[in-house]
Amino acid sequence: MTFFHDLESRMERLSGSLWRLFPRRTEEPVEVLGVLRRECDAKAVIVGRDRTVVPNAYELELPAESYARLAGEAGAVGERLASEVRRHAAERHFSFAGPVAVRLRPPRDGQDLHRYRVHSSITPRP
Repeated sequence: MTFFHDLESRMERLSGSLWRLFPRRTEEPVEVLGVLRRECDAKAVIVGRDRTVVPNAYELELPAESYARLAGEAGAVGERLASEVRRHAAERHFSFAGPVAVRLRPPRDGQDLHRYRVHSSITPRP
């Protein structure tokens, strides 16, 4: 039973981490998932009659304050978001050129973001 209790506790922490992505109370983690799904859909490439390839590498730029709060859990949160991208792609019958990864990062250009930005690419398997 302790295994399931530990697993449940970890999932609750990860879920809580998603809520901490945002400095304001008006934004929700559901919005992040929506942005990742839209990015997946918008960058879809039809490569054959029955095959559509979508990005598999995502970078989610967070405001510096949000990134600092999540730095210790960035890998686990990224993995949870990647599983949501995989689920969305499966529902739409999309495929990937390589493993799906969502990486959280601070702003690139030194600007203090008030929201987040998503960058994606299709990266083939190594």
